[in-house]
Amino acid sequence: MNRPSHDTPQRSDQGDANTPGIEIQQSASLDHYGLTEPVSALFRQITDRDPALLPGRVVRIDGITTSVHTGEGEYRAVSNFAAFASTNESESNSERDEATNFGPTQPTVGDWVLVRPGQSGEPDTIELILPRTSLMVRKRVMRGKEQGDEQLLAANVDTVFVVQSATYFNPGRLERELVLVWGSGSVPIVILTKTDLLPDADENGTAARSELVQQAESVAPGVDVFAVSGITGDGTGPLGRFTAGGKTVVLIGASGVGKSTLVNQLMGEDVMDTGEIRQADARGRHTTTTRQLLPLPGGGVLIDSPGIRTIGLVAGSEEAIARTFSEIEEYFGMCKFRNCSHGDEPGCAIAEAIADGRLLQSRFDSYRRMQREIQHEETKNDPTAKTDHQAHMRILAKSQRQKSRLKRDSESD
Repeated sequence: MNRPSHDTPQRSDQGDANTPGIEIQQSASLDHYGLTEPVSALFRQITDRDPALLPGRVVRIDGITTSVHTGEGEYRAVSNFAAFASTNESESNSERDEATNFGPTQPTVGDWVLVRPGQSGEPDTIELILPRTSLMVRKRVMRGKEQGDEQLLAANVDTVFVVQSATYFNPGRLERELVLVWGSGSVPIVILTKTDLLPDADENGTAARSELVQQAESVAPGVDVFAVSGITGDGTGPLGRFTAGGKTVVLIGASGVGKSTLVNQLMGEDVMDTGEIRQADARGRHTTTTRQLLPLPGGGVLIDSPGIRTIGLVAGSEEAIARTFSEIEEYFGMCKFRNCSHGDEPGCAIAEAIADGRLLQSRFDSYRRMQREIQHEETKNDPTAKTDHQAHMRILAKSQRQKSRLKRDSESD
């Protein structure tokens, strides 16, 4: 049997696993891993029916091995037959079996699960996964080519710290990161790190910091933006309200933006390796190699993750795109013609807003690019929809060629 990887607390009795002493021990331990009353209540429902199952939370995944922290220690388990747990206590056994039989489900860091300890040399297994309150998923993309599958990044997250370096701010990437977060059901917070490396850092970096915050706010309407230094701790104080007891926060960003340094600052000690700064571009080196969940001193939990090189959007992200580009969505329905393509048509509200500076052309271009990406995701496996989409794209391409030809003709006159 794969027993806990560190010293396991000894049971205070040898009897029923449902004794009050065991329940208190489990709850006290899992409280440090973000346990909430709704999760605890669901765990009790399930373990009342099957006392052999151990409640826990996924803290790390290494290849095919999943590390789960339970009230009895940490288990390294497999999850070949994991299913979502039912939330309806009144269901019959057959109804419950049907409700949980969604096929094998791969757990991810942050999942609340139930582990069945192996017997007679069998491995410990993750048997059930509790329903997720949020799930962050990205489309795998490698060197510009889709990999054809989706990667689960984290589950049951309240807040996502979208980390960018103040020395290498990338608006286009931030837009995609925000779509990823809004689509997960979590709330994004933008963190601009490495403010101690700004040119006027000796004068508190006030001007440069203020300009960067304003730039980030223009890309992330309605989202809180904080400029911080993971080295000095400057600006990190307000982040404490997102990491209180029972809260889960995950850090995402490219490699080298200062996530590990920020984790150490939030933890109050050096728990993550940090890379040296490259002199050529003031960017850090890749250090984190796997996602892992860490209990925070304030009672919350933090999930650190490796740098994400590319962010491919998954089907169904339309609402997340709309929220990310909320200032653009406000103009839809205001055009003169209902079928306006928002190009050169007379009375186009978006074209007029761009012309007089109320909207940025770059933002609208990003919006349309992501919409096309999502439409491609949703139509590529539907032959009819794919044909319609291709016909629509040919019409747009023809229209663009005609516009380009007319522009060249007018310039040559």
